[in-house]
Amino acid sequence: MLQGLRNRYGGVFIAGSELPSEAAAFRDAIATALAAWTREGLKLAWLEIPARRGELLPEALDLGFTLHHCRNETLMLVQRLVEAAYIPEACTHSIGAGGLVLSDDNHILVVLEKRDRVDRPEHLKLPGGMLERGEHLADAAIREVFEETGIRTEFHGLVGMRHHHRGQFGASNIYAVCRLKPLDFDIRLDGDELEKALWMPVDEYLARKATSPFNRRVVEAALAADPLSPVNLDNYMGHPDDYEIFMSNETGG
Repeated sequence: MLQGLRNRYGGVFIAGSELPSEAAAFRDAIATALAAWTREGLKLAWLEIPARRGELLPEALDLGFTLHHCRNETLMLVQRLVEAAYIPEACTHSIGAGGLVLSDDNHILVVLEKRDRVDRPEHLKLPGGMLERGEHLADAAIREVFEETGIRTEFHGLVGMRHHHRGQFGASNIYAVCRLKPLDFDIRLDGDELEKALWMPVDEYLARKATSPFNRRVVEAALAADPLSPVNLDNYMGHPDDYEIFMSNETGG
């Protein structure tokens, strides 16, 4: 009998390391386990197949599993053991972070991407990019600004967010804009991604027709009010490295 790890949602997970070495033995072991878990009343069976053991995939599909998601080294499959059991979606969103870097003398750091230099040469935007796995929004904004422009910054809070449904591979996208304070001003351009980067008076940036409506609104919001501040909560999720929370400093009277 395969050793499956039960979870609190009524499912069972079969790790790739538990699978028999031969395809025939794999099929027999999975079929026996599925029958036992169905009698036990479990709702879902999750099956991890190492990417280098692709010969097991047809066997798993024949036994009723369907593909759920994959990563670099593994394929994840799932099968309902109870009709209409809920299967959580695989990752539905990508997440990015931008840095609104505003100096004390009201100059803003803006960039032009190489892909825009011909068709949209006036499309100056805020530096930013996609989060890496396990990375905080605050850390991503600081990293992206430094990688693109060489400017070191300090995180001050969350200004705003954008959510749209036109992301890559059919996923939606969330983009968070973080208020950052510059710690230096000497631009060292990433020539692979950017055509140029510059400090511009914020009033000039807001007055430009080429400034996107979202960037204009988020800069106006940053000038009008304090950003949402990072908050750590006692006894919440074990450790602050595991989460981010942003809230207003204002409290009700």
